[in-house]
Amino acid sequence: MNRPTPTPRLSQDEDLPEPPQVRRLRYLVSGLTLASIIAVLAIAATVFIRLGLAPQEPAVSTAPAPVTAEALRLPEGETITTIGQSGGVILAVTEDGEGALSLRRWDAETGAQLSVTPILRD
Repeated sequence: MNRPTPTPRLSQDEDLPEPPQVRRLRYLVSGLTLASIIAVLAIAATVFIRLGLAPQEPAVSTAPAPVTAEALRLPEGETITTIGQSGGVILAVTEDGEGALSLRRWDAETGAQLSVTPILRD
């Protein structure tokens, strides 16, 4: 009768050869870990730049500029419905007693009327 030969036991200190599938899996996990680290750094850099390093521009005022002319002359019976100032010119839409609209321009410094343009409705 043949006795089976005992297989030698390996001590825990000995390294076993690594199978190719395990090596491939180890490389894949290492690559995915590296990709995750790069992605987290990219997101953190984006948040940091957007919140911390972006130059702070002064807030743009959306309030209209005040009209600076001392007086504006209107024909009798006309009222101003809309007024604004831009580039040294005061613009106003006026309405007469019959409902006709006109666009009037004045010089912002002197208050002298520059032009009158009727607004026609179709």
